Amino acid sequence: MNDHDLENLLASLAPARPSAALEQRVNRDLEQDLRWALRPERRSPRWLPPMLWTTLGAAAAVVVMSLMQAAPEPAGLASVPSASAAPSVLPVSTIREVVDTQDQGIRYNETSRLPEQHMKIVSLERRAWIDPRDGAHITVEVPREDSVVLPVSFQ
Repeated sequence: MNDHDLENLLASLAPARPSAALEQRVNRDLEQDLRWALRPERRSPRWLPPMLWTTLGAAAAVVVMSLMQAAPEPAGLASVPSASAAPSVLPVSTIREVVDTQDQGIRYNETSRLPEQHMKIVSLERRAWIDPRDGAHITVEVPREDSVVLPVSFQ
C-alpha cells in the first residue's frame, strides 16, 4: 500500500455518531450547570473599601482637632530660649558674587535738582552652614537685584 492509497482510505473514514446514552448525559449535565450562561456579577474595585475607611478616619481627625482647644503656654516660659541648647547649624560663609552691572544713566533728582548716577547690580549670594551633629553641609543660593543711586559731582 502506497502513500496515496493510505491517504484515500483515511479521507473516506467518517466519525461515528455518539451513542444515545452519551447524548443524554451531556444534555443533563448542561441543564444542571447553567453557570456558564450567567453573567458574572459586578464587583466593586478592591481599593474602594480601604479608601472609604481612610476618608472616614481623616474626617474624624479633622473633627477632633477642630473641637480640641490648644492649652495656652505660660507667658514666662514661651519666649525664653534655653541658654544651654547648642545651635543646630553653624554658619560657615556668606559670599556675594556680582553677576552683572548695568549703567542706567545719570538722572536729575526731582526735588533737589541734583544729578544722580543710577545703576542696577545683579548678584548671587551664597550662604553655607554646617550641622555639627552629622557634618552635613547646607548651601543656599539667593539671587539679588539691587538698584543703586550714587551722587554725581561734575568738575
